[in-house]
Amino acid sequence: MAENLRKSNEELDKFLKDRPNQKELVERNILKDPKIAPALQHQAEELKRAKLETALAHKIESRPPASELIDHNILHASHVAPALQGKEAELKRSQLEDMLKNKINERPTPDALVEKHILGKGDDIG
Repeated sequence: MAENLRKSNEELDKFLKDRPNQKELVERNILKDPKIAPALQHQAEELKRAKLETALAHKIESRPPASELIDHNILHASHVAPALQGKEAELKRSQLEDMLKNKINERPTPDALVEKHILGKGDDIG
């Protein structure tokens, strides 16, 4: 029995040694701010929440409309579901790459341009 009591005391000492201090608990929102009287802590929380709600409501009211964001290239005009917009952008980019590769492959050679009198024989083609 004495051995069990000693082990329990050792474990308790270990837990108490590793226990966070009051400041850490306040920072992690586990304890309320000790500078405010317990009777006023609820009202302080309500006031803080009301201020936050007011600030967020003001930001939501003053945010620009989607059309303005599209005009400034912040949003992209799309008729696709938001979950698919990334894939749509990838598809458009892939299509553009393919089109550019085709145009590069179809462009005339320097010899063909000389034959059509677009380039002169001595023109630098570099």
